[in-house]
Formats: sequence, C-alpha cells, structure tokens
Amino acid sequence: MEISFLGVIYFVGFSHALMLAISLWFRTEAKKPGRILSIVVAVLAYKLFEGGALHTGLYRHIPHFLDLIPAMVLVLGPVFYAYVRSVTGQALFTTKDWLIHLAPWCAVWLFLNSPNVFRSAELKIAMWESLVNSDTAGFGKLPAEIVLRILAIKTHLSLYLWLSWKSLNQFKSTLPNLRADNSVEVVTQLKFLTLSFILLEIIWVSLFIAHQYFGLGTVNQVSNIWLLFIGVIVLAMGFTGLQKPDLIFTQEERLFTIPQPDLPNSNDESKEGISKVKYIHSALPEKAADDIAKNIEDQLQSLQLYLNDKLTLTDLANCLDIKSHMLSQVINQRMQTNFYRLINSYRVQYAVGLLEDSKINWPIERIALESGFSNRVTFNKAFKEQMNCTASDYKKENTKVSSI
Repeated sequence: MEISFLGVIYFVGFSHALMLAISLWFRTEAKKPGRILSIVVAVLAYKLFEGGALHTGLYRHIPHFLDLIPAMVLVLGPVFYAYVRSVTGQALFTTKDWLIHLAPWCAVWLFLNSPNVFRSAELKIAMWESLVNSDTAGFGKLPAEIVLRILAIKTHLSLYLWLSWKSLNQFKSTLPNLRADNSVEVVTQLKFLTLSFILLEIIWVSLFIAHQYFGLGTVNQVSNIWLLFIGVIVLAMGFTGLQKPDLIFTQEERLFTIPQPDLPNSNDESKEGISKVKYIHSALPEKAADDIAKNIEDQLQSLQLYLNDKLTLTDLANCLDIKSHMLSQVINQRMQTNFYRLINSYRVQYAVGLLEDSKINWPIERIALESGFSNRVTFNKAFKEQMNCTASDYKKENTKVSSI
C-alpha cells in the first residue's frame, strides 16, 4: 500500500462514518428514521472507502470490493428523502415505492455497470490504474453523451434534496407550538445538512463544467473535492441523527404545518384538515379560553406533566381531554406564549428549586434531566432565556448568598 494524505483522510472519514452507521442502526427501533439515516451514512461510508482504496493503492488487492454502488447519488437521493419523510410524519415508502424510486439506479447497475462488476481482477485493476493516472486537463474530455448522463444523475439528486428541504421547511414556524425539546434544533440542523448537500452538488457541477468546457482542473480533482465535502457532511449528519434518532412528527402535528391554500379539498379527510387549521385562528369565547388556560396551568402544576421530556402538544391535549388545535389556540392567543416556552418555563422553575435546595448537590446535567429536559443544550438555552443567566452561574450565586 501507498501512504497518501488524501487516502488517510478518506479512511478516517470511512471509519467514523461506519461507526456512526452502526451506532444509528442499533440505537434505533425498526421502521424508525434512525434506521434509514444509518443506510444513508453507510452508503456515503462506502464511497469514502472507495476513495481511500484508490489513493492508497489498496484497490490492487481488493478490486472486487469497489464500484459496487455506481452512480451512488441515485441511491442517496431517494434514501435521504425517505428519511426526511419519516421524520416529518409522511407515509413511509412501501416496497412498491422503493422499487419506483430506486429504478433509475437499478437500471444503471444492470445495463451499464454489471459488465464491470463481473470482470476479472486484472481488468478491474487496469481500469482503476487508468483512472488514478488520468490527471491531464483537456477540453471536451468526456463524450457529450456521458456528460449529459452525469448531469441527469445530479439533477435527479437535486430533485430529492429539494423535496427534502421543502418537507423540513414546513415545520420552521410551527415547531415551537408542537414540541418543547430539542426537535427545533435537530430539524434546523437537518435543513442545514440538506442545504449543504445542495451547495455541494452546485459546486461539483460547476467544477465539472469548468473542467469539461474550459479545461480547468481534472476529473480526479473534481471527484476529490466532492468526496472531501462528503466526509465532512457525513460526520455532521451522523451527529445530528444521534441526537434524536427516534424523531418523528405525527400526522396530527403535520396538520399544523400545512397552510390552508395548499391543502386539497377533494376529499373529506382534507376538508377536516382545513377545518382544523382554520379553527386554530378562529374566535374562542373569552370565558372558555380562560377556563382552558386555568386548566392547563392547574394540570401542569398538579401532575407535573412537564417532567416528561417527551411531552408534546398532542400528549398534553390528550391528557386535558381537549382538541390539539384548541389547546394551541389558547396557549398562543390567551396565554401569549407557545408550547415550547410554556413547558420549559415550568421546567426551569423546577430546576431553580433544585438549584436552591441546599440538600441537593447534583451536577447540572442531572438537574436538567430531573427537570424534564432531554439534554443540557436545550436546558441551558431555556434557563438563560428565562433567568438571564446560566444554571451554573445561578448555582454559584445562590451558594454565595446561602453562605453569608
């Protein structure tokens, strides 16, 4: 094997991606988003492995392990979109759906790549040698047919990335009314990752066109830059998924994200959705709103429902035996807040009580968990917003006062 800086980088990225994929798979229940994300990370890990093998000469020893997933982005797009659909409460892909969405990749594999797969080891090694040694820049290096095929594959991926972005963006303004955990941060990170993929594809296409028609750079350089970015993205993607591998929004929560003009009205189910969305902003008698608001506060205090770190708007609505849309309306219009701030205000006050208790000397992480927060990041953010200082500073100040 040869020592190559790029090869080492790719293998480091591959090892991290492989560990993330395995961790996501085993930390997630079957048919949950984390399982699908683990497949996305595994596919990207394989491409990093290929890059490492090419830049270290390992391909000479394992030629039959390379090029098993040609046109990888034809797999990446549908699988990533399936992950986003699962997170955003849309129907999971059926077997038929998977066959339809992966049909382009299957066609490429069967009709274009299968001859390469069943070649002898000597021919495969010669092919990779030719690719590795091909570092000359030229005009119109690839035939127009191949260029169009490559651009079509990239367009295919871009379509799925756009659909993923659109699905995630629906929750942008409504999440604080639905969840009181770190779902907001996770969805924001997923949107950023989707945007990163989109920008990466723009960069790749720009570099590819610059090479093909202006003689700038080489095909290898284009591929290397793309793969390095993939290494960074895959690590960020795995980290995001590990924060909340079971993140799923329900169909009822999804109704809150659909603007009225975009809803179809061709069936009863859609009409029901429209009525629910309309009712969120409809007038509610003042006394009824006051009674519901008082009931919310009483139940939260007496039952300490906020200590459940998985509490959602729909969970609270079921506990109070009222409709989710009515609960959301009262919280937003009558109580002048949103679900996120309401629940976390109770959690912060509970945390303050723990911090002020001289008999308790727990670390901040445990204070956060005992108060109903699922992680310290969300706890610190909510605590600082409400108390204008961090929990650590509050604890130090309270200790000073108590010792006087």
